[in-house]
Amino acid sequence: MTNTLHDILKKDPKGTFHWIEAVTDMDTAEERLRKLSAESPDDFVIFREIDLRVVATYSDKQYKRL
Repeated sequence: MTNTLHDILKKDPKGTFHWIEAVTDMDTAEERLRKLSAESPDDFVIFREIDLRVVATYSDKQYKRL
């Protein structure tokens, strides 16, 4: 069984976050986030499960690693 360390969440227009998928590493999360954001006008975040922190955001067509 593989550990999933990062969750990708989508923020809808009402401000509610929806879980999209879990991935094992930051590079995979970033790649997946770029693909998802190209298909949707919503905002996205990458959430790191180990310390319960948002580590990257995609909003207003800009990616930001925190």
